[in-house]
Amino acid sequence: MSSLQSLNLQPVLSTEGMRNLDAASKEFLAKKTTSEPSEEDVIQSGYTLMQEAGLALFKFIQAKALAPIAIFIGGGNNGGDGLVLAKHLLQAGIHSPVFSLAPKSKFKNEAKLALDDFLQAGGIFVSSASLTKNESFAIRFLREDIQLIVDCMLGNGAKGELRPDFAETVRIINESGTPVIAADAPTGYDSSMHICNNICIHASDTMLFGFPRLDAYVKEGGPAFGKAVVAQLNYPSEVVQQFDEKNYLVTEDYIPQLLPKRNEWGDKRNQGTAFIIAGSKDMPGAAALCTEAALRSGAGLVTLATTEAIAPIIQTKLSEPVFCSLDDFGKDTVHRGTLRHENITTLLDRAKHASAIAIGPGLSTNFGTVEAVLALLPQFKVPTVIDADALNAIAMIDDAEPRCGMVFHDEKATIQAVNEYLRNLQQPAILTPHVREFARLFGELPNSSFAIPSHLREIATSTNKVILLKGAPTYIASPDGNVYIIPVANSGMAKGGSGDVLSGIIVALLAQGLAATEAAVLGALLHQKAGRITREELGAFSMLPSDIIKNLHKAF
Repeated sequence: MSSLQSLNLQPVLSTEGMRNLDAASKEFLAKKTTSEPSEEDVIQSGYTLMQEAGLALFKFIQAKALAPIAIFIGGGNNGGDGLVLAKHLLQAGIHSPVFSLAPKSKFKNEAKLALDDFLQAGGIFVSSASLTKNESFAIRFLREDIQLIVDCMLGNGAKGELRPDFAETVRIINESGTPVIAADAPTGYDSSMHICNNICIHASDTMLFGFPRLDAYVKEGGPAFGKAVVAQLNYPSEVVQQFDEKNYLVTEDYIPQLLPKRNEWGDKRNQGTAFIIAGSKDMPGAAALCTEAALRSGAGLVTLATTEAIAPIIQTKLSEPVFCSLDDFGKDTVHRGTLRHENITTLLDRAKHASAIAIGPGLSTNFGTVEAVLALLPQFKVPTVIDADALNAIAMIDDAEPRCGMVFHDEKATIQAVNEYLRNLQQPAILTPHVREFARLFGELPNSSFAIPSHLREIATSTNKVILLKGAPTYIASPDGNVYIIPVANSGMAKGGSGDVLSGIIVALLAQGLAATEAAVLGALLHQKAGRITREELGAFSMLPSDIIKNLHKAF
């Protein structure tokens, strides 16, 4: 079991941060060879990084085992990356025509060094205009004679609408339907404004050089970038630290390092005791999903507290949990089958024996339930997952009379009350909202995905709580100011009940002793990995949250 701080996580850099890192690294590397580097020394340092990028691209493409390959280049450094690639392909005997949108005279600095090396190796390239002037021929050639296209036209530095010659080339490439690998960014994607222009390459894969960038994983850029692959280059660690924005990419590869250590000589309580408060008469499934997910995630003892109206239903589905049936207290038909204030004493007594608690899935937002949740949370002494209707209850804290729809009298006052309430909770806690639940608690998210990490960071640090924002991607903001980004986009998981499964996984990890941030990150990774496996087996249309639970064993 490792902490997130001990892992060598890749920082996610902004477009501007990546450019600044590149410039500072070239200067730093040049100074390692001479105390007063010349412009040529700095360019040579930059070319060393360019050679690393081109070689990484070559190895990635070589593994695809596709040929012939067409490389489209511009006159900047992205084109230089393409020329380094082309030289390696030439030396490997892989047929790869190079089409340039810039004349030789336009190649400067590192790109000029790449051009010289390519030509010296016997490489030739032709103007892309010689291909694109005959549109029907160009489309047929790329479709029938080329198996893979590599886009090295503009890269990360592009902004604004494409010039006509670039736009025409991109349109023809898209028309051909031939798979495209983009180098650093697909041509037509504006990395400064974070928008995909009307004419834009839609790559099957994009290789990001150096470090991940958020563009590749969010709604603005994800459809154009396709599958993002990061090629780590030898940027000096001393320089990288200067541009670390405290956003980190976390992938499935880190799961083994984050898993809690099992106590092979311990009994069930030594493996963690999870206490789940969930379910109501209209949502028994939420309680069942959360509980089964906890059982499948390593907790030694799982107790489900739910209303006596639905306990028998869930008992027919699940054999392993302990049940705490909550009294309905009479014939009150309005609140029958839901958590109520009168259940608090029973719940607090059971909670004394838990090492972690999850509250919220399927509870309902009846007035008595809201009252009970708001009274319970400050009295819990162990790490707590706050999900679903427990989040909705907190969002209703400033309402004199909770109503369906969550419309507040004063949104600003509600947000202030929510923040104060969360700050006053003494136990470590993980909030797991989806977008609409988040809006009820803290107001609408920023329109731009690129403002979300800093927004979540501010909330997590001010409330001293972990915020896990579900979606594509998933964000986990820690009270220490770090934000972890899990690159996942799986529409098969966008179904009612998936969040209940996630809460069950996380509470089990908390019960086994993981710290709140680690439990949230690992829980989200296990959830998305099991979801990915399930989609591969059943497809996005047919997979269900219960199928994700069945595949959890393949994720650990």
